[in-house]
Amino acid sequence: MAQQIKPQISKKNKAVPTKLPVWLMNSERHQVQLTKGRLVQDNLTRFATLVAFLTRITPVYKAKNSPWVRIIELIGLTILIVLSSQVMFLWLILILLLTHLIILPGSVIITITKKLVKLMAVSLLVLLPSLLLQANNISLLLTRVALIMLNISIFLSITSWPQFIQGLEQLHLPSVIILTLDITMKYVYTLGVYIQELLSSIKLRTFGQHVNRRVLGVIIGQVYLSAKKRMGDLYQAMLLRGYNNSSIARRKLSWNKYDLISMGELLFAVAAYFVTQGVVA
Repeated sequence: MAQQIKPQISKKNKAVPTKLPVWLMNSERHQVQLTKGRLVQDNLTRFATLVAFLTRITPVYKAKNSPWVRIIELIGLTILIVLSSQVMFLWLILILLLTHLIILPGSVIITITKKLVKLMAVSLLVLLPSLLLQANNISLLLTRVALIMLNISIFLSITSWPQFIQGLEQLHLPSVIILTLDITMKYVYTLGVYIQELLSSIKLRTFGQHVNRRVLGVIIGQVYLSAKKRMGDLYQAMLLRGYNNSSIARRKLSWNKYDLISMGELLFAVAAYFVTQGVVA
């Protein structure tokens, strides 16, 4: 009996080839169109760039002078450019700034050029009413704006945010201002990461679909609620830890030979300003 049952079981368990449906045998491949709804993809790239900028500890080019000297030189040259109306002095400042560019690597010069173009575009947009209403000295105004933007672009390329905060501490600015700036930038970074994660989740949920621009209102609402909650948590944490403004440490001024060169450049610019003003007078 056992010998008779075994072949019967083997016959029942024998694999029977099945025929696949026609729609599974079709080799046609459909590509998902991602050209629609570029709102999420474009903003993901922008927020990734913003987060990378805020988390950058080392600048694009590591300058050898101290941060506080860079801040003083930036403010000093900007004030002199704004006050001066002499073409000769502006030419001297341009030569001085171009000298700073010469010692930088080529990749840093390209980065500064890109920043300069963006800053000039924003400046022209803001100053457009003044340019249309002012009939004379338009070239002088544009020259001043270009020199100021070039000075700011060089400063941003050689100074990171932590170095900027360190320079403010070395200049002994009020600790409340320094702390406010530091917390603000760190909080902007936190919000940037949150928005990046929110956009990534929307991108994954709407893969291959058109993203309605009304989603922007939802994103703004979520960011507002998150910002409100995080600021409340930060305030409560500072209260529980017994925050005291006097506990912030002060940084001492540091000098090196490159700081002397920077201060010499600033003194040269001041002397050139008074000389050009005296020649014209």
